[in-house]
Amino acid sequence: MRTAFLGSYGFGNLGDELCLIEAMQSFPSTPARAFSANAGWTMRCVPGLAGCFADADAMLSFAPERVVLGGGHVGTVESLAAFLPWMNRAATSGAKLYIHNIGVSCTVLDDRIPDAGRSALQRLSGFTVRDPDSAVMVATWGLPLRPGLTGFPERALIPDRAFAEALLPRGRPLLGVSIIPYPLMDRCLRVDAARVRALLERFRGYVVIPIVSTIHRDASDEDDAAGFQRFAETFLDGWDIALTEMLDPVWWQANMTPSRLRGIIGGLDTLISQRKHNVIHGIGAGVRTIGLHPADDNSVPRTMVAVADKLPRGSGCIGLRHQ
Repeated sequence: MRTAFLGSYGFGNLGDELCLIEAMQSFPSTPARAFSANAGWTMRCVPGLAGCFADADAMLSFAPERVVLGGGHVGTVESLAAFLPWMNRAATSGAKLYIHNIGVSCTVLDDRIPDAGRSALQRLSGFTVRDPDSAVMVATWGLPLRPGLTGFPERALIPDRAFAEALLPRGRPLLGVSIIPYPLMDRCLRVDAARVRALLERFRGYVVIPIVSTIHRDASDEDDAAGFQRFAETFLDGWDIALTEMLDPVWWQANMTPSRLRGIIGGLDTLISQRKHNVIHGIGAGVRTIGLHPADDNSVPRTMVAVADKLPRGSGCIGLRHQ
């Protein structure tokens, strides 16, 4: 079945392409094409993808029999307003419509959703979300479908272990650190610095590995390399840091894929992460995973609650104060 996949693909977030890999497994297609803002990036990250398109007209010229909206950062009014009209046009031509494995951040669909978008929601053949909070929000939308729960199935991604084994140091325990340079997180790291230092002290003697899953093409506060560097300047003086290639945007763009990142995270002893899809990688790999996040941001706790029965021993969340 010819399938078009819609989502926030090609923007430099490996978590989004991770979701696309899983969506293609859940909706086997011959062939599969996806929206992407950077076709070369998405094609390299996602094995089996036959091609990409950049707009609704190009998607419709592919004549999809099925359209699947998924991936990260699509459960917002802005993203739904952009993609649902595309889906409605495809449905008018006979395509079946699905929303798959999304996280939702809105309880109200306001007037930014055009009539064509609302029509697409009424035409859905399937709808799943990845966490209970998202299901509660969708329940307020008044749709004919009740959303199913997936629980982050992308945690089962098969890792590229050979890539990780060639790069990770051996002989000492490894601590991965993933920090997003959001202004709110910057404030939290200043205000609650003592708690962060106390957490790190538990891992004194570990080698630190920068975990970079996003260097966004448009948003400077979605640059995990910058987030790690700021964190290191404040908290990691005197610590051994390895695999610093991860902090080089040119190297990262040329080398990293979801399966390679999963292999690196799978080689850690402990992961400290603010980025939810790195949390998912850690949990899926059986690595002790500590979600470090602003207390006012529930993204990481929502993630861990959704997979609570799968948490490796010692895993949990630490919410940081910003004032």
